Amino acid sequence: MKIYSYINIVCLMLVVAVMVSCEENEVVPDNTKQGEVTVTIASIASSNAKPAASETITVTLKFVNLPEDKVKSVLLKAKAGTADYTPVQTFDEGSAATGKEIVHEVPYVVTAPKGTVITFDMIVTSQKEYPLTRRTSVTVN
Repeated sequence: MKIYSYINIVCLMLVVAVMVSCEENEVVPDNTKQGEVTVTIASIASSNAKPAASETITVTLKFVNLPEDKVKSVLLKAKAGTADYTPVQTFDEGSAATGKEIVHEVPYVVTAPKGTVITFDMIVTSQKEYPLTRRTSVTVN
């Protein structure tokens, strides 16, 4: 009988210790909505992942102009190595057909030296606050 009393006392002490050690969590502040991002199906690709210097490659931009979030414009930017981005071409899509895939092929002459990574960004802007960005890179061979 004594052994059961000791076991009960030990269990009771453990339960009390666990209950005393629990802390109440702080209340987390509510999230605030900052804006909405452009949502569409979009992709960017280059015709050659390892072009030679002075070679012309084709950068293909594809996206779907959704009726519920019409695309305003598409911007193609390029950056060679650690340089800043420079705009290559902008497409005004304000009057483009909706519900269809739209494809733009942009020729780009590689002027960077061998070993340089050229990064292309496709920026899709719509009625929403934040644009959609897609990226691809090529390495000059």
